[in-house]
Amino acid sequence: MSEVSLLAAQDVTKHFDTRDGFGRHVVVRAVENVTLRLHSGRIAALVGESGSGKTTLARLLAQFYPVTSGEILLRGEPVKGAGKDFYSDVQLVFQDPFASLNSLRRVDHNLRRALKLHGHPAEEEHIRELLEKVNLTPAADFARKLPHELSGGQRQRVAIARALAVRPAVLLGDEPISMLDVSIRLDVLNLLAQLRDEEGLALLYITHDIASARYVSDEIYVMYAGQMVEGGPAESVIQDPKHPYTRLLVDSSPDPGRATFASTVPAGEPPSLVDPPPGCRFHPRCPVAKAECTAEFPPRVDFPDGTWTNCWLYVEDE
Repeated sequence: MSEVSLLAAQDVTKHFDTRDGFGRHVVVRAVENVTLRLHSGRIAALVGESGSGKTTLARLLAQFYPVTSGEILLRGEPVKGAGKDFYSDVQLVFQDPFASLNSLRRVDHNLRRALKLHGHPAEEEHIRELLEKVNLTPAADFARKLPHELSGGQRQRVAIARALAVRPAVLLGDEPISMLDVSIRLDVLNLLAQLRDEEGLALLYITHDIASARYVSDEIYVMYAGQMVEGGPAESVIQDPKHPYTRLLVDSSPDPGRATFASTVPAGEPPSLVDPPPGCRFHPRCPVAKAECTAEFPPRVDFPDGTWTNCWLYVEDE
């Protein structure tokens, strides 16, 4: 896209200094040289297995963690320390709706506190508007409930309403449906699409399920072991995946349109981010790995359909 992104990570790297089980100092290379852009009125899905760095990237975008290198950009300008204005623009919805709300306070208190902290009116009318925006009606009834009186889907809608209370421009959803019953996941996905269309929000939808990413997103980014390996328009990524890891994710996802269902997931597991493989980190699991894959991370290759990938398979064809 040519327009300036609303929120972006530009060549972002995040390393964590910690200690292993024997007390030795280690460095976790959680995110390395990642670029991602979010635009108003669009949903970008970030897809990858557990441990791929998706949540870490979301927390970098939300300024929960400082970057090790690279930049977080808001409306094209580098973010130099997050303050109240930044958090009015950028809100994060957590994975667990059972832990993200104050269980001892009623729904209206959870919403009213967010409004007051950011200097917005906290009258009953505003509470009602927020609940109606996330399709919790009659709003007066839901406002008086305690979180334990709500279903998982209803709690997640309250969490989304609380994020919307500060009138953000960007909403980051960290696997917002993964802890919900399958029967209500579609409702939350439809709500995200509704917020994109009616509110013009820029949304990041983090998931390990590429099928749900296809359903709700405009763009898909694929992340593996802290590195971005593919991205582009959602339908193009699904219909013609370029990177072998993306192909395996698509093949392992149920699709009624396929004659056969590939039930096998990628062999093995993602590598340790304390001591990741050199080059492309997927090469130990890749069925088509080349010698170059073990030595250096591949450059980005762009395709006419708007997709791109970092894969040595295509470098020779340039």
